[in-house]
Amino acid sequence: MNDVAVADRRPRLAVLTGAGISAPSGLPVYRGGDGMWDRDPDVAKLTTASRWRGRARQAWDHWNELRHASALARPNPAHAALVAAEAFFDVHIATQNIDGLHSRAGSASVTELHGSVFRTRCSGKACHARNGAWPDEDIHETLPTCPHCGRLARLDVVLFGERLPAKKMRASIDAARHADVWMAIGTSGTVFPAASLIDHCRPDTLRALVNAQPWTDSTATFDRETLGDAATVLADVLHDLHTATVR
Repeated sequence: MNDVAVADRRPRLAVLTGAGISAPSGLPVYRGGDGMWDRDPDVAKLTTASRWRGRARQAWDHWNELRHASALARPNPAHAALVAAEAFFDVHIATQNIDGLHSRAGSASVTELHGSVFRTRCSGKACHARNGAWPDEDIHETLPTCPHCGRLARLDVVLFGERLPAKKMRASIDAARHADVWMAIGTSGTVFPAASLIDHCRPDTLRALVNAQPWTDSTATFDRETLGDAATVLADVLHDLHTATVR
């Protein structure tokens, strides 16, 4: 890549994060080894757009569990490292996580590709398109309903079989296209279209991976790979990447 940063601006850093960045905060990962979906394949059925209504009580029990765990979790040093990086990078974070930890840590520019566990929406597409989601941190012992139309409500997250919001994808693609450095942190590279963001980088963009494992099932290539716990290694990796952009 071009190692000389433009003098009148901070280098642009575009980041894709997954469950691995939140694991040190005590939140479960979804795939790989002890992942939530590996331990209990039925959980995936509760988060499938075409199937969850038939098991709405079980789905909300699962969502309540995620909401409770996310509320108790605290940002870890990896989240803090990305906040600190704003001092020397222009940072945009596209996250697949729904736990809100990036924003709670203080990151200024966060796109929640898969939604938020702390929002609820109408299950009716037209009503949701018209009225949007609403903030909600409650643990629902009875099935919640939409305040606008009375239909069954659901968590404001992207379920299996649903498209990511086009506006959020456009913002994340735009960040990748303009990035001097593009990073994937704590994500397996198997969830699309998020994993394809790397394909929108310029040829001279420095691509870096911080993850427990390499992207073995992907054709994506990285200039630098650091395998390990993001909470332990990310601050040093970000420092090294900044050095590479300004030398």
